[in-house]
Amino acid sequence: MRALPEAVRCLSLDTAAARVTAALAERGVEAVLLKGAGLARRLGQQRHRVYTDIDLLVAPASFGLAQRTLGDLGCHSALPEGRPDHLSHWYERPWRLPGPLSLTIDLHRGFHGVADPEALWTGLWPSAERIRLAGGLVAVPNEAGTALLVALHAAAPGRSDRPRADLRRALEVFPVDTWRSAADLAALTGALPSFALGLRLNAAGAALAATLVLPRQGTPALWLRAHRASPAALTIAQFAELSGVADRLRHLGPRLFPTPASMRHASPLARRGPVGLLLAHLGRLARNAGRLPAALSEVRAAQRSDRG
Repeated sequence: MRALPEAVRCLSLDTAAARVTAALAERGVEAVLLKGAGLARRLGQQRHRVYTDIDLLVAPASFGLAQRTLGDLGCHSALPEGRPDHLSHWYERPWRLPGPLSLTIDLHRGFHGVADPEALWTGLWPSAERIRLAGGLVAVPNEAGTALLVALHAAAPGRSDRPRADLRRALEVFPVDTWRSAADLAALTGALPSFALGLRLNAAGAALAATLVLPRQGTPALWLRAHRASPAALTIAQFAELSGVADRLRHLGPRLFPTPASMRHASPLARRGPVGLLLAHLGRLARNAGRLPAALSEVRAAQRSDRG
């Protein structure tokens, strides 16, 4: 039996998901609960799965209205404008809900590895299934949509071990036909490289990828993200994959010189006036320079793996 604080937190998240989904629907914004209770039910883990936030997907065209609705509910953005994360995670934005538990909603208009967010929405929403949750109704992806998201999350796990564990479980419970439909959805949304890479991080998934005849395509940047490389290595790999001076400057500039709001969010020193902000920038540049040799080694390893 899970600890009471975890149970209370999950119940609070379920209640908030149902309440926010209903509030969005009142404004004409449909939403799909990507993980949480819906994923737990798909994986047969309702009784012991613990989750820490709410992931809601809305249509790209509704993202602005959805954000305004969250603001009207008393939520506030968890990240400042101009933070470099917004460039690599443009498809989601975290919002803090009011209240003592500091609950977070990750509002999505896309997902990692998806090149066509509109196609993702049109692929997930019409086939979404409604489940009862905390006294309300929420939409969750069907089985194929869940399989797609699990594989994509495994390809971008961050620092958590949960995405790989979810992939192992999904490979156990979903039949081949579900994965075949997920592969079709991945192709439709431009997510096939990340989908195939995510599957191949697991031995059973690699065998499935061979069965589905998934292409061995990808980039060093995708490989680095899947293997939890350093931010510096990922920045370098993404820089190398861009073409044109303007695109490269847009990529590199905010990462080398974040906005004052971003620096103050991340560094106590930067909050100590103009001098503190300058010292924080200089310290950041020095740290990045020190990480460069190791980052370049990571990129070279990724390039060798990609060629293999």
